[in-house]
Order: sequence, then structure tokens, then C-alpha cells
Amino acid sequence: MKKIQSMSKKDFTSFVNTLIASKTYDVVGVKAKGERFVYDTLDTADDLRLDFDVTIIPPKKYFLPQYEQMMKFSLEKPFDVHPTFDDQPRVIIGVHPYDIIALQQSDAVYLDDQKDDFYKKRRQNTILIACDIQKVSERSFAASMKTNIVEDGFDLLVTNIGNTYTITIGTEKGKKLLEKYGKTKDATTEEIKKIKQVRDTLASKYKQKVKIDKKEWPEYLVANYQNAIWEEHADKCMECSSCTMVCPTCYCYDVRDLVSLNMKDGQRLRTWDGCMLKEFTKVGSGEVFRDDTKERYRHRFFRKGNYLPQRYGFVACVGCGRCGIACLPNIADPCDLMNELAHFGKEEETGRYFIKQKTTVVEKGIIHVPRSATIRKIQHLSDTDTFFELELDDKKPLGHDPGQFVEVSVFGIGEAPFGVSSPPTDTPLFEIMVRRIGNVTTKLIGMKPGDKVGIRGPLGTGFNMKSFEGKNLIFCSGGTGMVPMRSVINYVVDKKHRDKYKNITILYGAKRPKEIVFMPDVDNWKKVHDLQCEVTVDKCEPTECWGGCVGLVTTLFPKVRMDKFDSKNTIAIVIGPPVMYKFVIQCLKTMGITDDNIYVSLERRMKCGVGKCGHCQINGIYTCKEGPVFNYQQIKQLPEAFE
Repeated sequence: MKKIQSMSKKDFTSFVNTLIASKTYDVVGVKAKGERFVYDTLDTADDLRLDFDVTIIPPKKYFLPQYEQMMKFSLEKPFDVHPTFDDQPRVIIGVHPYDIIALQQSDAVYLDDQKDDFYKKRRQNTILIACDIQKVSERSFAASMKTNIVEDGFDLLVTNIGNTYTITIGTEKGKKLLEKYGKTKDATTEEIKKIKQVRDTLASKYKQKVKIDKKEWPEYLVANYQNAIWEEHADKCMECSSCTMVCPTCYCYDVRDLVSLNMKDGQRLRTWDGCMLKEFTKVGSGEVFRDDTKERYRHRFFRKGNYLPQRYGFVACVGCGRCGIACLPNIADPCDLMNELAHFGKEEETGRYFIKQKTTVVEKGIIHVPRSATIRKIQHLSDTDTFFELELDDKKPLGHDPGQFVEVSVFGIGEAPFGVSSPPTDTPLFEIMVRRIGNVTTKLIGMKPGDKVGIRGPLGTGFNMKSFEGKNLIFCSGGTGMVPMRSVINYVVDKKHRDKYKNITILYGAKRPKEIVFMPDVDNWKKVHDLQCEVTVDKCEPTECWGGCVGLVTTLFPKVRMDKFDSKNTIAIVIGPPVMYKFVIQCLKTMGITDDNIYVSLERRMKCGVGKCGHCQINGIYTCKEGPVFNYQQIKQLPEAFE
């Protein structure tokens, strides 16, 4: 049992004022703001309100600030980057139990094997003084979520038992703070009994109640994925994402560069972002992968009640009620939504929209901080496509698997993901292709050999080439899908590896002849034994010189020499634009290739590359973590994968 002290209210006021006067900490507490409440720095204990119902913004803003500087960079030097950490010691007074639990959930995300050093530093530098709830917000349903009381996660816990506060000591850090700045005595048996009485009385004050136990949320959500309720509510949605901004368990973010007015330096910022915003899933080509408001509205609830429970084991809603208060059309409250779903059926199989697989820690060193690399070669392949050979300045091999990607930084502009186009080697050299479609790519194409860029990676899950050994291989690529595909093909046709694989077929489609990339590679592939390579273009203008096939990539399938293939012993790899997959996979099935022998690589907005920012989610999985390479047998069950 945790040690419990008692303190008079007068002594508690002195304790807070002594903390403030010491100037050792940034002392934050709950303050009144009109008729509402906010967390802010305290100038005096008189401003502290422990009788608040709920704050406008949760205390997550001190661990994931709305605008957080992660690093500084110079634009006058080739590569001059310095991570920046918030070293300010902080005490936060007045954190309700549901917000303590929300922070514990954030810890599961940000302090997992792929630790976020910026978040970790803030957590280590902060002392949490929680307080039992005195006044229940009208929109709160914390009692239904069993988050109105907390037993751990705090350093100190204050309970108002009348004329006195009891102080439950949660950690050694909290104990030392209390001993140094406070004046307490051991709580009596009667005072300890009053803590339970206060909490028992509190539970009866909740007007909002969820009819479905939170353990059953995934069952009701999965059973009602296609329910009309999503569209009915989404029609009222203002797409403002206020619900995600005030939510203590929403942790998605964006990363952007901000250049100083002197144009000599700048900073890379992490900012809040929300899945209800249309551009949240927008990729460089302009495509939005969750374009419909209904899809975004549904995703928010599934993330809370199905996806994160599958991944981490908890429902990402603590019943604070903030989203219900912030939402003008009154459609954001999970309590109301789940009570509506209670009228419908449920399903026991809750893992339908999630893929369970082991992933590795991919980002070494400080998260988000890139290594320096030098551009060694640049070759313009077309009006829009440029080939780059890069060399890591630490002279270490990239160490990638075919199919993985890297994040390339151009400081002052931003960062973007690129598939690695070269096979693994034991040198620090690797290759990418850049298509000019946005600010980062435009800047990259204007650079020259010798210029520096930042590299993070390799990231994501690539192809398990060992598992393909002894198999026939069919590679089907469309458009820029040939960029990561080239890495796989050149790996298997290499003299060191060719004998490990059987017959190889390459089917490659481009929009027009001038958009065919890596033509020298194509010519070399055609010379490899037991390899068939076919190329087509969607269309060809009279002025273009092209003597090959004209038609979609699917028109190449009748040319495949099936007499050389045992469909059960054939692996198919498909990489291309989203519209291509449905038709190509149907062709492969016609050939007798089973779903578990088909592998795809999917594009999404892979911003952080480590499964935290949320942009690349396909239902319950992260493209940057579980993907971008997926087995079709697993991924086909996810509705968002090929929509």
C-alpha cells in the first residue's frame, strides 16, 4: 500500500507557494479562464483551482506541445543540425485521474522500443501532482470508463477530504518533493477511510453513462463498420478537428521546417495534427487516401475503440468529455456514439482490421534527427524524374532490405519518403529516384553533386528475400513502382543470388515511353538467363519513338510463358499506383497464384517513419512500420488498403 500523508489546506497553500518561490520548477496548475479552466504557470497558490470540472486542453500539451522545436539547423553550412530538448523541470498540479491514465497511454506509444527522446525528456523532467475529482463535468463519463480513480501514474495524489488534504505518495520523486517543500504528517485511519468515501460519492455524480463496457467497444465497432450511422453523423461534421485537438489520447502530429527571417538558419518543428482534417492523409502526388468525411469520422472512433486496443491493449478514450464540449454539431462524443451502437449487433472477431506481426526498431539514435549524406551522382531521367546516388557521410552501409524506404531531409524545406532503388551492398552508397511533385522534390532536383542532405532510415518492413528462394518470381510494376521494384529485381539477378531463384518474369508498365525509367536496367534484365521481361506504355503519341507494346500493364499477362511456372511455387510482387492493384491481382489469381504468394508495396503519407505520427494508417496498421511491404493474404482484409 502506498504511503499516505495529510496536510492542512493552509499548509498545502504554503507548499505550492514555496515551490513557486524556489524558482526550481515551472509550477503549472489549473486556473480559471472565464467560466472554464486551463493549465497555466502559477504566480501564486491563490490562482490554483482544484475544484475544477475539466480543463479546455489536457496536460498533454506539456509533453507534446502544440509547437515543439526538435532541432535547429544552419542554412549557411553544408550540414549543421542540433537536436534541442526541453530541460525545464516542471511540476503540474491538479491532474485528474483520467488525464493520468491518458498520459500512461501516451507513454505506451512514445516510450516503446522506438523511444521518442523529446517526449521522454519532458516526462523525466516533470513531477505530476494529481488530484481526485471534486466536481464532475456534465459531459464526462469517466466512471463508465473506470478512469475516475487512479492508483498509479502520479508522483503525488491530492484528495480533498473536507478541512484537510490527504497526499498519496506515488513515487520516490514525489516523496522527496514533499519532504523538501511541504509540511505533512502521517494520515490517520479515519482520514484514509474518508478517501474511499469521497471516491464512492463521486461515482454517483456522473450523469453520462456508457451502455457498453469498454472491453466490448471493439466488438460493436467491428460489427458495424458499414453501418449508416457514420455517414449520418459525418454529414453534420464541420471537419475542424476540434475533437482531436482537445483529446488527451490523440497524439498524432506533423513535422515542418520554419526558416528564420534572416534566411540563415531555422528549426524543425513538431506540431499537433488531427485525423479529421482532410489533408492528414494527403501524399505528395495530391491524392488523399481518406478523402470522404465519413471515412475520417469513422477512423477516429475505430482508432480509439478498435485499432489501439488491438495494438496496445487499451481503449483510447478516458471519458473526460472534452470532445463533446468542443464539438458544435454534437457528434464527437464517444459516449453518445457507443450508446447508439448498443442497439446493433456485435462481433467477437475484433482483429479483422489489424495485422499482428513483429517489427524491429528501425531508427537508431535520436528519433527524427537525420544522418548526413552527400549527393555523389545526379542523372536526369526525364522532365520530372531524376536519379540520385547518395553516400552516407559516416561511411556505414545503409543496411536496408529491398522494399524499405528512407526519409530525405532538405533543411529549410522539409522531409519526404523515398523508396530505395538499389539493392543492399556493403558500401555507404545507395540510390533513389525523385519525381518532381512538391517542394522537397523540386529542391532536390535543383541540387548538385557534393551537396548535403539528411537521411533517416532504412525504415519500414521490406521483402524477406530468403523466403523467396527456390521460387519462381513474377514482378509487376507500374509507374514509379519500378523505383523500389528495381532494388528487388537487381538483388535477385545479381550473380551472387541468381541461382537461388527459379524463373523470373518482369512486367513493367508506364504511362508514356518518355516515362519509362531505368531503361538500361531493362536491357540488362533481358540478357539474364531464365528471365522474361515485357514492357508496355498506356499510350504513345505519334511524335514518340516506341516500337513496343501499347496498353495497360494487364495486357502483358497473356505473354507470360506459363509453361515454365508452377503456380503453387510462384511468388508475385506488385508495386504501382493504387488503381492498378485490383486488376493485376485478378490476373495473378487467374494464373492460379494464391493470395498468400502475392506481395504488395503500398504508398501512404509516411511522415515520421516510425509508427507514431498517424498519417500513414491503413485501418489499424502503420504503413511505415508493418509495411510498406505486405502479404496480400493479410492486407486484403483491410478496407482502406485498396480503396
